[in-house]
Amino acid sequence: MGKDMSLQPESLGALFDMSRDPVLGIDEGQTIVFANPKAASLLGARVGMAASDLLPEHILSDPAEQFIVTLRLGEKRANVSVQRLEGVTVCTYFLLQSDAVVPGSVRAMQAMSAQLMTARLAMDALTSHIKADSDPVLQDASAALYKQYYLMRRSCLHMGQAAGILQNELPFSPRVTDLGTVCRELCETVSVLSESMGVSVTFRADFSIYLTMADRDLIEEMLANLLSNSLRHCKAGDAVQVELTRQGDRFILSVSDNGSGISADRLAGVFTDTPSGEQTDPADGAGLGLFVARGIAERHGGNMILESRPGKGTCVRVSIPCKKSDTLQMKTPLAPYRTDGMNLVLTELADVLDKKYFTKKFFD
Repeated sequence: MGKDMSLQPESLGALFDMSRDPVLGIDEGQTIVFANPKAASLLGARVGMAASDLLPEHILSDPAEQFIVTLRLGEKRANVSVQRLEGVTVCTYFLLQSDAVVPGSVRAMQAMSAQLMTARLAMDALTSHIKADSDPVLQDASAALYKQYYLMRRSCLHMGQAAGILQNELPFSPRVTDLGTVCRELCETVSVLSESMGVSVTFRADFSIYLTMADRDLIEEMLANLLSNSLRHCKAGDAVQVELTRQGDRFILSVSDNGSGISADRLAGVFTDTPSGEQTDPADGAGLGLFVARGIAERHGGNMILESRPGKGTCVRVSIPCKKSDTLQMKTPLAPYRTDGMNLVLTELADVLDKKYFTKKFFD
């Protein structure tokens, strides 16, 4: 069958001329074959230009048919919707407005965190008197209080991190880190808890060591966010797989599940600065988990790709540059691995875990 004339670059380009967002088409040779007026004015795109000037090559070569990718274009941030048609890849750029954060917002988050810590100390003092054979009602009330504490802690953490991302002030302390060990240990901790939900969490890596310059705490935070997002869309019998591979000069960390997936009308907004309209349950926290994960990936010089189909599941891939220095490796010890991993997991998974896990035996 001959090529559908509606898929010719000229015809496609005409369709997007009136679009309010920048749209460009890329052929199989990774050359721009059409660019609407918005793409020309806002991105400087023009026909015949190498597509790699506006979209990194590792994204252009991604095998997915349709996905959303996070991107930084100098000082601009964007979500890019990528759809592969017959011989042409159509990319729609949704430029994000990073509105200025109220200067006092970070201090407000710090104050709230301090208040939460005071509440936690009071709770610890009370529950220290609850014994294993105490009244079940009292134990249940204690677990409910602790779960609420972790939900509030999660919201404060995400709001503070989101403020730091928007102001380009997210604390970043890279050290020589083995991504493989960090991811494996976190997945093992999460899998112990996810088993009660009937959901398996597994980790696979091609190699035993993945050394790079990274902020271990932020990488753990990002992965915990992605795992929480997957578990939120899974039911008993579903599975989540975390995989770490290397492609050229980048590490690819993927988190995939066979859960409920994300509808097409929500897909473009999953990485935006504000919570989606669907997240109305207070248990969902501030709705900033994926935004924070995106910011952490970008802080490491990486990108995040998300593809999802309703009823089929979701896959998020994070590409992180392999940044390392032989000199630094000799002079800087490997970042020690977190000893309070359960505290991180209970915080990030507070909206998906049963309150039975918020008892003293699971605390550090």
